[in-house]
Amino acid sequence: MKFGHPFLLVAAPFVTLGFWLLLRAAQARAKARLRLFAGDDRPWANPGHSPSRLRWDAILASASLGLLALALARPLLFRHDEKSELQGLPYLVAIDTSRSMLAADVRPNRWFAATNAIDRFLASAGNDRAGLISFAGVAYLNAPLSFDMNAIRTTLRYLDPELMNDAGSSLASAVDRAGRYFASNNVPQRVLILVSDGEDLEGNLVPSARRWSREGLKICTVGVGTSSGAKVPIHRYAPQAGAARNTFGQEVVSRLNESNLQRLAAATGGKYFRLGENGEGLRRLRDEFLRPLAEAAAREDMKNYTEIFQVPVALALLALLARIVLGSDRFRRPQPLPPIGSHLAGQPG
Repeated sequence: MKFGHPFLLVAAPFVTLGFWLLLRAAQARAKARLRLFAGDDRPWANPGHSPSRLRWDAILASASLGLLALALARPLLFRHDEKSELQGLPYLVAIDTSRSMLAADVRPNRWFAATNAIDRFLASAGNDRAGLISFAGVAYLNAPLSFDMNAIRTTLRYLDPELMNDAGSSLASAVDRAGRYFASNNVPQRVLILVSDGEDLEGNLVPSARRWSREGLKICTVGVGTSSGAKVPIHRYAPQAGAARNTFGQEVVSRLNESNLQRLAAATGGKYFRLGENGEGLRRLRDEFLRPLAEAAAREDMKNYTEIFQVPVALALLALLARIVLGSDRFRRPQPLPPIGSHLAGQPG
């Protein structure tokens, strides 16, 4: 539950208490005026009101005023249904297309494991909006945010690390590309799902992530590969061609760098997941991060709330009706009058 005018909610208890104190003060002043008029030794001048009824009269009158203030605060009840959950939650999926993703330390290799898992992840996206970024040395926006998951899945199939001309791997470039897209399109919820082996040749990923985190970007990272690693092949379909070599003539061995991915996620308040053999890391990401975030976003959307001001209004009317039935000003105990001349009894003639 939330309130459309929460400042009135804060004022409601003070209004109730203040009104109750005013009523009690008015009753005390009435008693003081009666004593001033009739004196303390004139019990017959007491109007005979019940103290308990007067107390309840003040309580019910104050409660009705406080409930009306609560109604003016616009209480809203969240509608927990399918429309209010995962309704257009936007996120970009960034996939590493550097040649290290061709390493075969997971079957059949990192690239196929990652793209197959992302394909299944997008197929179960529901009402989410997703976009696609590919990155190696430079990041490219391949598909903007869209509800059309089939088009994004088709775009994903056309990506190929062997066709990328940008050498190296830059996680910061993917973060910057996603941040610029979210900012230029004024997207309220900003989530980047980065799927990579964690290798980064530039080393400036954390400052870039923190800068975009201040703009509301959250990054979840998904690690592909193993800590033992594997050689990076020259050609994916020709393993007999051997492994790629660096400038010193040594074969290139690529290993999963979980430290980079964990630091990147922690810098923006996101989470890190391992992809797993069957893409269970992406399923956990949806359950543990996206679903709570989607529900929190839905709770900020006023369209997902129902007005329930009728409840405090009805309670205020019931309090007023109870006050009328109580009738503290109508029910009086009759006071016996003293006999005429009793005040002269015992006085000398």
